[in-house]
Amino acid sequence: MQTTGRITLTGLLTASGTLICAASLIGFGGRLWWIFELASHFRLQYALALGLCLPPLLYGRRYRWATVFGMFALLNALLLAPRLLPRAEAVAHQGTGRPTFRVLLANVNSANRDYPQIRRSIVEHDPDFIVLLEVTPWLLERLAEFAGRYPYRVSAPREDPFGIALLGRQPLSRAEVVQFGAAGLPSIAAEVAAGGDRFILLGTHPPPPVSAVSAQDRNEQLTALALFARHAPHPTLLLGDLNVSPWSPYFTRLLADSGLRDSADGRGILPSWPVGLAPLWIPIDHALFSDGIRILRRETGSPLGSDHYPVVVDFHLTRS
Repeated sequence: MQTTGRITLTGLLTASGTLICAASLIGFGGRLWWIFELASHFRLQYALALGLCLPPLLYGRRYRWATVFGMFALLNALLLAPRLLPRAEAVAHQGTGRPTFRVLLANVNSANRDYPQIRRSIVEHDPDFIVLLEVTPWLLERLAEFAGRYPYRVSAPREDPFGIALLGRQPLSRAEVVQFGAAGLPSIAAEVAAGGDRFILLGTHPPPPVSAVSAQDRNEQLTALALFARHAPHPTLLLGDLNVSPWSPYFTRLLADSGLRDSADGRGILPSWPVGLAPLWIPIDHALFSDGIRILRRETGSPLGSDHYPVVVDFHLTRS
């Protein structure tokens, strides 16, 4: 007589953990195939899920599986470490007399019509500069009420998800809509003069990697951005929904090629997308900075009706 196999908790945990371990490895092959790269974005979820598997497996004396899953949980945790481990930061900024600036980065979602939420976020954070992504003509018309508070602006509104705008209190000595990469999507590069200091604000929004073509377009844009930042004549702050997580090989290459650093390091995971789906939260909205800039604070703002959380950064210059 043939017996029917039983589904057990330890069996389910073993199967699930094996799949998560496989996804952890696949994520390292992001340069081989764009679909593999998608597996690189969920390192936090992998580490937590594998960690939760350990107690039941240990209780059930599945020591070999517990050891394997523990090693993969540790591997993913090590990749999270730069954001989680506090960094020793010098306090030399105290009393320097240099002005502090605040910038708000917000992907507002081109389909978002909740203008009161967007307005509330601007008023609440009271930034010196605002970088808005997915800006439509509809939104730009409503933002005219801030013309007195933010008289310096440059914009390229669009009906698709790639409109962009920069609003500033400080004079923009040079500001233009530029294109990086073959996709021809608008970015904004602005040189800001504040007293004797000068720095560059760079706002951008590469396409999401939803196909091989769009992944290639995104990667080309990141490469062009890195080249721009590497040769910028002044300290540079790059802000944007880069459609890439910190654990992608293309993000690692962006930092290496540009010389920029991640403002979130030592400050937490700070996920920014997708709002309302906490189990899938990943950080894809970034603020990267060069030498000459000191990040004083970086946080995630409250929802503004978009599928992205805004990013708020306080900084000052250490040199111009």
